[in-house]
Formats: sequence, C-alpha cells, structure tokens
Amino acid sequence: MTTSDQPRFSYSLHNVTTTVSDLDASISWWNRVFGLTLLARSRFDAIGADVAFLQGPGFRLELLQPADGFRIPELTAEPPAHIRPIGNKALVFRVDDLGSVTQTFRELGVTIVWEQMDLGDGSISTAIRDNDGNFINVFQEGVSPVG
Repeated sequence: MTTSDQPRFSYSLHNVTTTVSDLDASISWWNRVFGLTLLARSRFDAIGADVAFLQGPGFRLELLQPADGFRIPELTAEPPAHIRPIGNKALVFRVDDLGSVTQTFRELGVTIVWEQMDLGDGSISTAIRDNDGNFINVFQEGVSPVG
C-alpha cells in the first residue's frame, strides 16, 4: 500500500445490520445456531424499528424489525440468481472444521442451500439461510482437493 492509498481517517467495523420479520424469533435463531448473545434491545424511533444487538466472536450483529417491513423476493433468490440484485449478498463466516459445522446445521434443522461445495480456490463452503431466508456462507480454507 502506498502513502496515497492510506485511509484519510481511522476507523473500524462496528456491526453488521440486517432487517428481520420477527425480532424474538431472530434473536433465538442466532443464539441457537451461532451462539450469539443479546447485548441490548431497544426502540429506534427515528426509523420506526425495534432493535437488538447480538455479540459474536469479534463482531456485533444488529437486528432491526420495522413495523412496516416487507420482502423483496430477488434478495433471497436461489443461487446463482442471488448475486444479481445490487447490494449486500451474504454474511460470511470462516470455520476450522466445516464438516462438523455442517453436521451441526443438519442436527439443528437449519435450511441448507448447499453442503461443502468446492469453491475452486482451495476452500469449501456450506451455505445456509437464517429464519428470514437471508443467505449465510460458512467456509473453510485449504481443504479443497482442487485448490
């Protein structure tokens, strides 16, 4: 990185936000599947939504439930059509043992989009959907027979 490529100010990622249809159900899902813990819950009157902050390992997830929320089917399309709408695509996690994690998803009854797919770059991936159909990709590096 050259001097001109340096950020003009200091920053760090605070949280990732997703909109949900049922805040209680989503808090429960994220706790049950990924072990996220509830940090805070409140009302954000400026945008008309209930909000919850969940803590994960090294990150926070903010869940928003607007009173007038609605679904846009293209945002939860099946692969490969899921990448066509411009905007956020997936929350992505890296794990050390994808086989074990995938088995845990099966045992928990999580909706699985694909299992242990070879990504062609040395990684394998299992893709799932949360309780609102949002796409979550979980991958492991360095185990693909191709990469």
